[in-house]
Amino acid sequence: MSYKDWKPVMAPEDVYKKFVFFNYLEFFDDRLFWVEGRPEEGGRFVIVMRDKDGLTTDLTPKDFSARSRVYEYGGFSYTVYGNDLYFVNFKDQRIYWQNINNPTELKAMTPEKNMDGTRGKSMDLVVSPDGKWLSFVYEKEIDGKENSNCIAVLNVQEKKTSEPAIIAKGADFYKKPIFSKNGSQIAWMQWNHPYMPWNSTELFLGQFNNGRIDSSKKIAGGDRSSIRTIAFGDAETLFFTMAEANQSENSPKNFYNIYRYHKSKIDSVTQGLAEYGIMQVLNQDIIVASQTQEGITTLKEIHIDTGSVSEMDTPYDDYGSLTYNPGGDLFAIAYSATSAPKIVNLSSKKEIKVAFDVPFGEENISLPERIKFPTSDGEFAYGYLYLPKNKNYAISSNELPPVRVILHGGPTGSTSTSFSMSRTFWTSQGYAIFDVDYRGSTGYGRKYRDALLNQWGILEVKDVKDGLKYLRDKKRIGDKGFVSGGSAGGYSVQRLLTYYPELFQGGASHFGIGNLVTLQKLTHKFESRYLVQLIGGTLETNRKEYEERSPIHHLDKLAAPMIIFQGSEDKVVPPENSREMAEILRKRGIYHEYYEYEGEGHGFLKEENMVDALTKEARFFKRILSGEVSASN
Repeated sequence: MSYKDWKPVMAPEDVYKKFVFFNYLEFFDDRLFWVEGRPEEGGRFVIVMRDKDGLTTDLTPKDFSARSRVYEYGGFSYTVYGNDLYFVNFKDQRIYWQNINNPTELKAMTPEKNMDGTRGKSMDLVVSPDGKWLSFVYEKEIDGKENSNCIAVLNVQEKKTSEPAIIAKGADFYKKPIFSKNGSQIAWMQWNHPYMPWNSTELFLGQFNNGRIDSSKKIAGGDRSSIRTIAFGDAETLFFTMAEANQSENSPKNFYNIYRYHKSKIDSVTQGLAEYGIMQVLNQDIIVASQTQEGITTLKEIHIDTGSVSEMDTPYDDYGSLTYNPGGDLFAIAYSATSAPKIVNLSSKKEIKVAFDVPFGEENISLPERIKFPTSDGEFAYGYLYLPKNKNYAISSNELPPVRVILHGGPTGSTSTSFSMSRTFWTSQGYAIFDVDYRGSTGYGRKYRDALLNQWGILEVKDVKDGLKYLRDKKRIGDKGFVSGGSAGGYSVQRLLTYYPELFQGGASHFGIGNLVTLQKLTHKFESRYLVQLIGGTLETNRKEYEERSPIHHLDKLAAPMIIFQGSEDKVVPPENSREMAEILRKRGIYHEYYEYEGEGHGFLKEENMVDALTKEARFFKRILSGEVSASN
C-alpha cells in the first residue's frame, strides 16, 4: 500500500487526550512541587504538590493559572517557604500568597496597579533563607512606552498587599535572582539591547541586607559572553555556565562550561567541548548537570575540585528540571524517545507521574536517527530523521516516503528527540519527519549558534535544502515534501516556500512571520532588537535587507499552497503578521487556508484548538498529496 494511503494509529483528538506537560520542578521541606500545563482545562497552569507520604494535591484554585507573562514567554512562576506558597496568576499577573495547609486561603501580595499607574508582571520568584523577603524579576507595563524591568522584593512576613521595592535597576532585562544559603548575598543575570541573553549576559553579585542591596559588582559575562545557568554552593561560592563568542569550535570557551566564583576568583570546573545546561549543586564535592554534545543530551556527575566528569546511568534522553532533597534523592522531569515525559526519582529509579497515556506499543513509534550532513558552503549541519512506522502496514520496497520537514522556533532554539504523540501521528500515517537543527541552533556550541547572526532567512533555509538533498541522494526520502514550523520556524516555512519553491508541495506556518518590517514595528520589548542581530542592522539602516528577506515580497515565486495558524492574543508575533500574509494571498488568488484562534497567544494551549490545528494541517497535506489542491486553485 502506498504511504499516502496509510491511516494513523490515533485520531487528532487522541493526541491531546488527558495530555499535560510538566515544568518548574522543585523540592521544598519534604515536598515535591511542579507546574502542569493542562490543555483540557483551557490551557490552565496548575501547581501540584506531592507530600512525603506520596499524596499528590492540586494547589492552584480553579479560577487561577500559575503562569508568568514577563517578556511574554514567562519564567518560574512560584516558590515555597514552609507552608507559604507564592505564585503569579496569569490573568492579572499579580503575585498571590497561598496557605498550603488550607489552599482556599490566599491573598494578593502585589497591587492591581502601582502608584505610578503601571501594571506589574513577575517571574523567577525566590524567598530569602529567613523567610522574610520574596525576590523576583519585575516588569512594569507602561501605556505607550517600552516596559521597564528590574529586580524587586516584597516583605512577606505581614502577608499584606504592597508595591514591590526595586533593588536592582538600570539594565534592559533581568533573570533568575537567587539567594546564598545564609541570605547575605543575592546573584542575578542581566543584559541590554540589542543583545539577547544567549548573546551577551552579565552576572552580578550583591550584598543583601534587610530588603536592600548595599553594594553589587559584576562577576562575569558581558562583552559577548553569555551566562546561562547560576547556582550557589556554600555562602561564598557561586557556580555558573558561560560561553564566549569568537572562539574556535575546538575551544572549551566556545561551549557553556561550568565555572566557580570563590573569594573573588573565577576557576573553570569543566573544560569540555559540550554544553552544560540545568544543574544542581548537591554538596561541596558534586554537581549534577545536563550536558549536550552535537545535539545529544546526557546527565553528568561533575566532581568540583578535580573537574572529572562521569555519565549517570539513566534511561532518558533529556531533562527539563532537576532538584534534590537533603536526603540525597535527585528528581527530574525526564524525557525519552519511546515514552511520555515523566517526573522521576533518579536515585531510586521510581516514576512519580507520567504526563499522558500512550495508547499503542513501541512497534508504532519511529525512533530518531541522528543526521549530520554537509552544507553547500563546506560546513556541517544536523537534524533527526524519523521514518514512517505503523504495525498495520509494511514498509514499501519500491516507494520512498513523503517527508514533513519541521523547523523549530527561536530561531536559536533546538529540536528534541523526546517522544511526541503528534510526531507519531504523522509517522504512523506514512510521512518521514526531518527535524532540522540548522546552523543557529542551540546545543552545538557558540560558533554554530552565532553562524545565523546577520544570516537569518538565508542560512537556515540553505541548510534545509542541503539536508533534503543529502537524504534524497541517500534514497531515504521521496521527492514529495512538506514543511511545518512555528514562530521563527513559521517564518522559515514561508521563506523556504518563496526562496526554494521547487522543494515543497505545501507548508504550514504556525504564528509565523511574512513581513519583517511589520514584525519590527509591532513586536514586544524582549525581541524588539533581536532582528538587529539576525538581519545585521536596524530597520532604519538596513531596510532593504528587511524587505528582501520578507516572504511577503516574493509571493510571485510561491508554487505551493500554504496553511496559516495564528493566535489572536499573540504579543510576540502579533496577528497582523499572519493577517497581512493571508490577505495578500487572497488578493493574488493563491490557494491558502487561514485560521485564527481567539484567546490564544504565542503557542496554542487549549485542547480544542490544538486538535483543530492538527486536524486541519493533516487534511491540508493529504489534499495536496492526492492532487486535490495546488497553489493555483
